[in-house]
Amino acid sequence: MQEDLVSSELLSSIAIGRESEGMCLLAKFFNGFANSTRLSILLLLSQRGEMKVGELVDVLGAPQPRVSDHLRCLAWCGYVEVRREGRNAYYSVADERVLEVLRLGESLLQDNIERVESCEDNEGGC
Repeated sequence: MQEDLVSSELLSSIAIGRESEGMCLLAKFFNGFANSTRLSILLLLSQRGEMKVGELVDVLGAPQPRVSDHLRCLAWCGYVEVRREGRNAYYSVADERVLEVLRLGESLLQDNIERVESCEDNEGGC
């Protein structure tokens, strides 16, 4: 089983090491999911579909500028897309694969919940 994991063409194409350009890009990709506000936005959009910034602000209880900054980040990375209608901007998940990452993350979390809960966090919280 372990040999099958290692032989993955996708994973073997990325050079290992902190200075590897491919590794740095992959780390940036996962960083898009690593912030609790960005992750909350993605989960809300996956559950409710298209939403306006004000709706996200109301549900998250976060300041509008912070939500807008996170939406810009998510849009820039290709995780969400924006549709403009007059003065309104509507955000939605941009790609089905974003939802697949979220589903896979939830599945892995459920299988490892006790380990994740006991994991040391150097930053003192999520």
